Amino acid sequence: MRSVPLAVSAASRDLRGMVRRTKRNIVLIAIAAASFGTAYLAGLAALGIYLSEQLGALGAALVIALGMIGVGLGLLIVLAVLKKIDERRSAKRRAAQRLAIAAAVSVLPQLTNRKSIIALAALGGLAFFAARGGGDDGT
Repeated sequence: MRSVPLAVSAASRDLRGMVRRTKRNIVLIAIAAASFGTAYLAGLAALGIYLSEQLGALGAALVIALGMIGVGLGLLIVLAVLKKIDERRSAKRRAAQRLAIAAAVSVLPQLTNRKSIIALAALGGLAFFAARGGGDDGT
């Protein structure tokens, strides 16, 4: 019991440090994001000025718009591919869980002959939680 206050003190010190690091990281990431955003906008403005000298204002605007549409479509394609990969991983995980549940159910007859009803209930609970645990894929 004497070690409990020491453990709580160490945990709170560690928690304060974690909160301080998280706040610092959020501020630095926000500054970096603002810097990158500004650089992106300045680059678009420079590209617009250069293209307007070559193609005129309307032509420059159209080239930049078409380029951004292309970038957006490319990102959507990448997102669709990543989503498909996640769906396949999720399907494999669900199949493995179904296999584990089937194995647990196949053991039930031997278990009921040797163990008490409590072990049977525990195994059923584990199978239930295994079946319910994989349903949240974060999508």
